[in-house]
Amino acid sequence: MDGGDGMSELSRVLGSRIRTLRQQKGMSQEELAFKASLSAAHLGQIERALKNPTVDTVSHIADALGITVDQLFQFDLPKQERENVTANKILAQLADMTPGQQRDVLKLIKIFKHFREDD
Repeated sequence: MDGGDGMSELSRVLGSRIRTLRQQKGMSQEELAFKASLSAAHLGQIERALKNPTVDTVSHIADALGITVDQLFQFDLPKQERENVTANKILAQLADMTPGQQRDVLKLIKIFKHFREDD
């Protein structure tokens, strides 16, 4: 998920989401920062994905925007990020399996791919 510069795509999307919501509410960075008990510089760094906010900071920002944390995170990650999430879930399932079970899953994947290519 890291874009090579230390910040993840999630950080970029979250920062952009915060900026968009702030602008939709007609708030300046300074106003939102004040309401969230942050410095304007820190909020700017979060919006530009230069800094990752703590859980508490995310909560303060959501409160200052008048929304829940759940609403703040209501966005779609780019397709590549969704695929990575799915691959990570598959890997987590495989980690709990015996080597024999893992080989069986690999066989199933190969069979599945073969039939999908025939579509």
